[in-house]
Amino acid sequence: MGGTYIYRMLVAFFMTGTGNSYTVARWCAQVAETTGLRSQLIQIKAGEKSDSVPLRSLAVFTYPTHGFTAPWLIMKYVWCLPNGHKNHAIVLPNRAGIRIKGVFFPGLEGTAGYLIALLLWFRGYRVQGVMGVDMPSNWTALHWGLSGENAAVITNMAKSKVKSMLQTVLAGNRHYDGIVQLFLGAALAKISLMYIIMAQFILAKLFFASDKCNGCSLCQSICPKKALRMVGRPGRPYWTYSCDSCMACMNYCPQKAIEVSPFIITLFYYIAAVPVAAYAMRYATNGYASHWGTLSWFGFGIQYGYTLVAIALAYVFLHFTLSSRLIREIAGKLSHTRYFRRYKAEGVSLKDIHLK
Repeated sequence: MGGTYIYRMLVAFFMTGTGNSYTVARWCAQVAETTGLRSQLIQIKAGEKSDSVPLRSLAVFTYPTHGFTAPWLIMKYVWCLPNGHKNHAIVLPNRAGIRIKGVFFPGLEGTAGYLIALLLWFRGYRVQGVMGVDMPSNWTALHWGLSGENAAVITNMAKSKVKSMLQTVLAGNRHYDGIVQLFLGAALAKISLMYIIMAQFILAKLFFASDKCNGCSLCQSICPKKALRMVGRPGRPYWTYSCDSCMACMNYCPQKAIEVSPFIITLFYYIAAVPVAAYAMRYATNGYASHWGTLSWFGFGIQYGYTLVAIALAYVFLHFTLSSRLIREIAGKLSHTRYFRRYKAEGVSLKDIHLK
């Protein structure tokens, strides 16, 4: 296939929390428009029907990497797409880039790109390119937000890569990157699976609203997974298991009231470490088993169910305990995230993504 103008339109699908994927989608649209193509941006959110793509369109899918693979929301969305009728697509998973003291550390997308490429192939698309894109890490539950300078350096590098790839594909060529990362992701597949079926649920329960919270409910309004409820009188945010740690709530909260506590992390660790399945199956597992890897699938199911139920109940208790403003103030001041810089993609507002 040759020629520059082989497409009628570019449709960019993006899943975002703090604007990184939206930024990548917008770059793609800008490149397309310079060649005379129309463009459309579509945000992927929970509960929304997968959109069809017009014939002879180039579909772009950009989204964050979670646990070295693609988030469940994007997997579900792509699988539910109408038949692609051999439309072309490119896949641009974002990965968490870090820059410290002038040294850049790329992220690892693992299977995030080629897994979605495979699903698109099943849905009738021809994937013309796959490439991981390093965008500034937004996981402010773990680390401080990157400085403006470091974020700008990473973003500018990403912009050049994305534009170059788009120009290559729009010219009728293919671009496949990240084969080494794919093999690394395959080696880490067990971690990715455990993230999807367990870790993301536990991470969802680490958030709480400190004494700074004024009950404005903005966090509930902007959550792309609809994973937040305002519970209590006055209402305070309550995170459900639907949360996938997109970090929109923490980074866009005007009061900087959303925190993660190391004490909650420690509590959940000890709850999950109780070998309930080993106690229940001690006669069936040839001795005392305390590690999940030594359990049968039935035993794993017992431990899995126990962990989710126990952490959910513990979180209900924590939410009730934090109804005391004094306790919220103490918990907030003891949280490492209170002293972290927040992160939002440069040039992206809530009106661009979550509050349309």
